[in-house]
Amino acid sequence: MTSAKDRSVVIIGAGPVGLTVAALLLASPHADQVRIRVLESRAAPAWDQEQMDLRVYALSRASQRIFEHLGVWQQIVAARASPYRRIHVWEGDYAEGLGSLSFDSAELGEPDLGHIVEDRLIRERLFSVLDASANVELRVGVELAAVRLGTRAVEIDTQSGETIQATVLIAADGTASTVRRLLNLPVTAVPYGQHALVTHVVTARSHAETAWQRFLPDGPLAFLPLLDGRSSVVWSMSSDNAQRLSAVSEQAFCDELQTASGGVLGVIESSASRASFQLQALHACRYSCARVALVGDAAHTVHPLAGQGMNLGLLDAAALVDTLVSALRHGEDPGDLRVLRRYERQRKGGNLRMLLATHALQRLFRLPGPLFERLRVAGLSAVNTMPIAKNGLMRAALGLSGELPSAARARVV
Repeated sequence: MTSAKDRSVVIIGAGPVGLTVAALLLASPHADQVRIRVLESRAAPAWDQEQMDLRVYALSRASQRIFEHLGVWQQIVAARASPYRRIHVWEGDYAEGLGSLSFDSAELGEPDLGHIVEDRLIRERLFSVLDASANVELRVGVELAAVRLGTRAVEIDTQSGETIQATVLIAADGTASTVRRLLNLPVTAVPYGQHALVTHVVTARSHAETAWQRFLPDGPLAFLPLLDGRSSVVWSMSSDNAQRLSAVSEQAFCDELQTASGGVLGVIESSASRASFQLQALHACRYSCARVALVGDAAHTVHPLAGQGMNLGLLDAAALVDTLVSALRHGEDPGDLRVLRRYERQRKGGNLRMLLATHALQRLFRLPGPLFERLRVAGLSAVNTMPIAKNGLMRAALGLSGELPSAARARVV
């Protein structure tokens, strides 16, 4: 049997999901039974109070609870987290009326439907928690060369020639996961031929703490409310159009964005720098093999139209840590395939359902022709008149449906 002092968990990837795995392990009652290592190819995160990160996430209530459990949520809110209390979705020329669908947190008795939070802010706060612990080793600038699976351990070779052993290897290294590639773990991937263009804008009208999303023939356009009155823009479009709009002047971009939004927030007065990333649906055929577990985008990548990618990844992190802690509590080998399959069974079905739902919506709203447009308009309008259906959708968006890992559950006061 592997002794406690020999157990180690190596996490590849120091994005929010990988860091959350490490922080939850550190916060667990069995933290003294494992050594925790986090290896990251990028530099340590540096959040800038003066300049907002272009990469933001719409965090659900379940994700909020996970960060509350870790003691970092109040720090995040105090720094810069933007609540949104309403969501408004529409297709066609008019934001209101036929073909629109609205959600309001007040209908559920909730204070909000989530918060918009920057990637670098989350990573910096979690980095600080982990860096303060002697039980965690954080290393940046580390590139992987090979991964070898053994009966009792997994060996990780770095590009610098070092070999690291681990009881469990956790791949939290994103859609283009190096761990997944080195182990030849199969995936199903569907490229959309689209990019998401992201930026921040200043608008003449207030966003009213509302997330606005318009379905366009080329892809959905979303405005996410930020604290200072600005909005974060996530605009999905063909790759050619994204390349073109990335190169035009700020004024030309603002003009096109205003037209595409139907002027829902008035004149687009200015925009920040722009970035874009390729869109695809991806799902790993297996989330685990002996000694290895995949979490977050390494296991599943979904279209951003529902804003659920990071929330799914954080639930993966919490569910995996529950599984590992349970194994330690019962004297099991945490890297045993039977243990890691428990995590896979808990998370795979829900993740796949979300992936298929967003994939179907992406396809549905790109079907051309007046017949499909009328059907979509009728569908949105019908759901808008069904309180039970709307409440169910809001609870799902809040992450409050289904089986939740312990860190994502409401605290009993």
